[in-house]
Amino acid sequence: MGINLSRGERCNASDFASKLRPNPPLNSPLTVYLGLMCSERPEDSDRISLCHSHDGGVPTMGAITRFRQISPYFLAVIATLFIVFMVVQDSSCTSIRNNRPSAETMAAATVNGEVITVADFEARVKETIENQRQQNPNQEIDDEVIRQQIFDEMINEVLRRQQAEKLGIVVTPQQIIDMLVTNPPQQFQFGKDSLGNFDPRMQWTLVTQPESVKELLERNGLTLERWKGILLQTEDYLRMQLLQQALASTLGAVASTPSVAAAKQDFVRENSSADIEFVALSSNRVADADVKVSDADVADYYEKNKQFYPQRAARSIKYLVFPQIPSKDDTLNAQKKSMRLTSALAQAATPEARDSVFSQEMSDLRGTQSEYTAVNELDPNVATALSTLAPREVFGPLNIPGGIAFYRLDDRREGVNPIARASHILISFDGMSKDSAKAQATSIMARVKKGEDFAELARTFSKDPGSAQQGGDLNYFGKGRMVAAFDSAVFNSSVGSIVGPVETQFGYHIIKVTEKTSVEYKYSTITLKTSISSATKRAVAAAAQEALTAITNGETIESVGAKYKSKFFAVVQQSPMFRRETPILQSYEITAWAFENEVGAALRRDVKYYGTVIAQVSDVREPGVMPLQDVRERIVRVLTERAKLAKLEAQAKQVAALAATSGLSAARGGDSSIPYQTQAGLRNNGMITGFGGEYMVTAKAFSLPVGQVSGPIKGERGWFVIKVLNRTDADLAAFNKDLPTQLQGASARIRGAAFGTWFQKVRENAEIIDKRFSARS
Repeated sequence: MGINLSRGERCNASDFASKLRPNPPLNSPLTVYLGLMCSERPEDSDRISLCHSHDGGVPTMGAITRFRQISPYFLAVIATLFIVFMVVQDSSCTSIRNNRPSAETMAAATVNGEVITVADFEARVKETIENQRQQNPNQEIDDEVIRQQIFDEMINEVLRRQQAEKLGIVVTPQQIIDMLVTNPPQQFQFGKDSLGNFDPRMQWTLVTQPESVKELLERNGLTLERWKGILLQTEDYLRMQLLQQALASTLGAVASTPSVAAAKQDFVRENSSADIEFVALSSNRVADADVKVSDADVADYYEKNKQFYPQRAARSIKYLVFPQIPSKDDTLNAQKKSMRLTSALAQAATPEARDSVFSQEMSDLRGTQSEYTAVNELDPNVATALSTLAPREVFGPLNIPGGIAFYRLDDRREGVNPIARASHILISFDGMSKDSAKAQATSIMARVKKGEDFAELARTFSKDPGSAQQGGDLNYFGKGRMVAAFDSAVFNSSVGSIVGPVETQFGYHIIKVTEKTSVEYKYSTITLKTSISSATKRAVAAAAQEALTAITNGETIESVGAKYKSKFFAVVQQSPMFRRETPILQSYEITAWAFENEVGAALRRDVKYYGTVIAQVSDVREPGVMPLQDVRERIVRVLTERAKLAKLEAQAKQVAALAATSGLSAARGGDSSIPYQTQAGLRNNGMITGFGGEYMVTAKAFSLPVGQVSGPIKGERGWFVIKVLNRTDADLAAFNKDLPTQLQGASARIRGAAFGTWFQKVRENAEIIDKRFSARS
């Protein structure tokens, strides 16, 4: 018995009863009614036949006779109970259906309690994917990357709106109209005249009265509804942009009021410089093995500095990977096909017969045909093979990545699309005059003609970063692809020629022509891929499920992995600690799952680029202070460095004393392993040649009198003795004279960083719950 629902669903009475009351009391009206009508006692077999008839549902006559003998008053009670039951059933089934989560109510995420619905999220994802497909029909779209980008965008939009509400910031409709109609950004300048210039009147009509230009929209491939949708999307985008600008402006106004002292400090640091000479005793002079750091030292340092090791929520997983790769049987299958084709080609007595065999196999094995292709676009092995063939001749088998291939040359042509390969040395005009650049290029050209290695000279002198490290090699390029002078020099010269200097807008080029050709091949390919078979996929899936069951039942993931290593190449690995925003194994779903579960929980998923993965939560870190075990290595490095510097202190004092009497270059005492260096244009930013982060040293350079040798300066990674040769101090008079401008510049620098820093903290402190994957399941 069932009730037809509005969407054609049926709610069975038995299903309803089990949902409403899983174990109904024996004396309930429903139980009494069903018991009377469907007794299971042997002596009531004729009553049983009413519910379980022997001929497809027709009651027996004995049952009907007994039914007629039942009191009509009792039947009235039964009928009343039945009607009430059916009414309740209909109401409850509707309630169950209506309470079922829908995309409009189901949460994809919550942000500080505010819901982002699955419907809104999926609509945005669909819209973005469709737009990308329209713009680049042939481009592969990574659905997961887009989904995450949209998710992050929607989270940020909610956070910005929430913060704006707290600060009382409102974007009015008039602001949006002004921005869209009066002074729209270039990408939103929809209204154009016949010359393509922005037309404010047309913009106004398109935005405020689109019905009046319906025909114009249709001529441009847009329906009125589609155009209105675009306007709504534009409005949402501009509203969020205006909101962000208002937030940034508000925060900037609060944060960007620098003190005169801070602005002065920045001015001095940026406009002071010094020339120094120095001797450095690097901590690397002492081996790590020569110092000792005890466990007690590490624990003591940790207790005194644990506030510098904040812990954010993090997780770690162990994971067992079943790679989706062909089995041995799959590989043998491809090899058998290759042997069969090789045999058939070998048995063909003439080139014509081999061509015929290849053509037949092209059809059977789904071969492919390629149009005329330049040699630079071919795999080098394929290009070499094709170059040896006559038209309609067949070559193979050739091992290629992922399988075995056979080729047939269908045609060869020359002279249509010439290409060349060349190397060059570029002497750019940047930082020098044209005459100086040409003189240097001419000098290098002379060295090339004398026989010096072109590639080595390119690595040394060329200002083209893209090719310099490749010895100047530009790889292949077609005629007309380079600037005119360069193109002409290459294609009008023979292979092996050295040409130059050739002037272009980029500078002077010395060019070596290494190869020229116009050969193109038209060819057919039969590829026998060693692809994973359906049987192998089923076997991997079954093994992965068995592994998940074993791990769930208490076996260690390492012992389970060992069982499947030889047959399925399964490997167990340990992830580093990761945070919520990190897609571990490139999967945001596994990350979200890890943060929703405790240590020991296990999950099976198919993961792109990995295969079938069994993941198990192996470690959990909640917000607080990092445990000692997580920072132990960092602390040991710090204490080891300090111990090494302590060992060098006596030698540093000796070097400083000798420098004071004999000068820095002599202070090394004949030990050439101690570096002596000069550095011009030093700024107070910690950057010492060969060292970084040495702020004590650079600060000393701006406090030490010019010409005086310092005492030993203890840095972060060594001891230093310096002498200031010259110093240019910042012009404080200029600072004071232009104080408003200096303060304005400092304010702009602070304001530029304020919003980003603030919003990052807002997101870190927000309660963001990702429900996308639970919503899908």
